[in-house]
Amino acid sequence: MSPLPARRPLRRGFTLIELMVSTALMVVIVIAVVSIAAETFKAYDRAVADLATQSEARSVLDAMETDFQTAVIRPDGRCWMEIVLPGSGGSGGPSTPAGPPPSVGNLSPAEHPIIMLFAAPQDRPRWKPDQNKVALAGDVCAVAYRIGQRSPFSSPGAKTQQVYGVYRTIIDSEKTFAEALPIILSSTAANPVSPWDYWAAPVTIVGGKPYTRTYGDYNQQKYVTNAPSMISATVSAASLPWTLDDHNFLASNVVAMNLVLWCTSSLSPTSTPADPLLRPSLMLRPVLPINKSDGTDLSAKFGSGTGYRDTYSTASTPTATAGAAMHFATTPPTTQGSTLTMLAGITHPYEEFSGRLRICSDRIYPDSMSSKVLPVVGPPAQLPYLPYSLRAIEVSVTVLTPEGAKELASLQSEYLGGSSSGAGTKVKNSNDFRRIVVQQGRAYTRYIRLLSNGG
Repeated sequence: MSPLPARRPLRRGFTLIELMVSTALMVVIVIAVVSIAAETFKAYDRAVADLATQSEARSVLDAMETDFQTAVIRPDGRCWMEIVLPGSGGSGGPSTPAGPPPSVGNLSPAEHPIIMLFAAPQDRPRWKPDQNKVALAGDVCAVAYRIGQRSPFSSPGAKTQQVYGVYRTIIDSEKTFAEALPIILSSTAANPVSPWDYWAAPVTIVGGKPYTRTYGDYNQQKYVTNAPSMISATVSAASLPWTLDDHNFLASNVVAMNLVLWCTSSLSPTSTPADPLLRPSLMLRPVLPINKSDGTDLSAKFGSGTGYRDTYSTASTPTATAGAAMHFATTPPTTQGSTLTMLAGITHPYEEFSGRLRICSDRIYPDSMSSKVLPVVGPPAQLPYLPYSLRAIEVSVTVLTPEGAKELASLQSEYLGGSSSGAGTKVKNSNDFRRIVVQQGRAYTRYIRLLSNGG
């Protein structure tokens, strides 16, 4: 008899419980891997966004640091630097020969100042644009900064895909010497002028003779006659200020540029005239830009006792404000004809400006403060200016991330077909604009000393 074949062992499958456990483990592992990958991609996106915003901010801050550190501020009583807040409702803004440009898009006037100064930047034009291999003499150039809004894809005035950006304009040293400096040096106590008189006027009288301003188009290697003023209220495809030309573009997606000017008193309590607030001569004091025309801005609510003013000590007597961080008078001085009237009980003007700020070596004229030598009516020791020497400027820029720029562009496109004059350049709901800036904006700050003025 043949032996019985050996019985093979029975094969057992996975039980339902084993399948459920293994599936659950697999799901947990997949979820963990996906979560890690998602966080990695988010971190990568944040890093890319930060690198992009840092690059744009660095372009602005590096250029401004070079210009402010080499700024020319001569101790001759003349205005060598000026800051204008476009579209501001504050008094004292420039009116002639050309008014300040309007506000840019959804930006507050205090967030896009026009800065005009004289400096010796390292990247200034070195060669004459109309002659081959002929070096330009001198190193002092007229420089201007402003925030503009232009479309990089179509004609300059088109209201499609407009992008906020910082524009930096440099006039070569010879043109500055021939056209800009004579305007500044012609200033007298009876007829004060400022950099605005150079940048805003296409035709200027110098030496009794009118001339049409020219500037170097260094890309085209020739001099061009400037038809509109270099900074004007008209921004359209037909009439574009040269300061918004493509080759003046410095950085994109900049939605705010805020300035705090740090100064020391140029008068001592024992000088003649004496500092009316008895400020310690070496204590730094800030001068702030504010936006009086925006009802939603906290700084506009100073008069009602709310907003930023509550942060600082305020009073109306010199002894009470000697050690205060800032001082604001209860009522600003007013100009009546040729006489600056200082109201009773007022110790000094505001340390703020909302229209323009004219800067000399040892004094600052904010808004309606007169730069003329005027008789003073009222309590003794009143001054029609801030007795300050500018030592440093704290510059802060807010840059949108690429994601924020895309969202902003989409909201601007939605408003393109509207009947409003801001169609295509603004976001219809200002709260949406503020939300984008808060969520997608990156702020960068730099403290820059003015070496030429003792900073």
